[in-house]
Amino acid sequence: MKRRLLALLCATLLNGCAALSMPEPLNVTIADLRPIEVGVLEQRYALKVRLLNPNDTEISFDGVVFDLEINDIPFAKGVSDQRSVIPRFGEALIDVQAVSGLQNILRQINELLKGERTSLTYRIKGRLHGAGFGFTRFDSSGEIAIPAGIGESGADTERATPDRTKPPSR
Repeated sequence: MKRRLLALLCATLLNGCAALSMPEPLNVTIADLRPIEVGVLEQRYALKVRLLNPNDTEISFDGVVFDLEINDIPFAKGVSDQRSVIPRFGEALIDVQAVSGLQNILRQINELLKGERTSLTYRIKGRLHGAGFGFTRFDSSGEIAIPAGIGESGADTERATPDRTKPPSR
């Protein structure tokens, strides 16, 4: 009798655990990135971040913390006390700000000047904080195409060098 009761209890618990499946991770992408303040030691950016919820329950949050990497190099960090709700099987677009230091921007410029890249990869990872003690982690990556001519060595030298074979016009 005890064995049957124990087996029934175990089967019930396993069935309950299967019903409580882990939620799928959020898909987070950068919809826009613009510089808003450029200083000698620090730069501030406005980001539009798209949050896609592939789960059957909405996600409410009242704070965001994130790190942004570009080409596998730390680039900027940001926090926001913005409140929003991502509907079940839906998306939300939020505006946040991020700050980067001089060293981070110089690394990225150096990478671009090498002229070897046709795209930039990014990774955004962080947490959405809920009203209580809970939070939802996210970690997403994407790619941005670089327009032709950016970072190519000698791309603008023809336009910048005057033609010295022609006499100046009067």
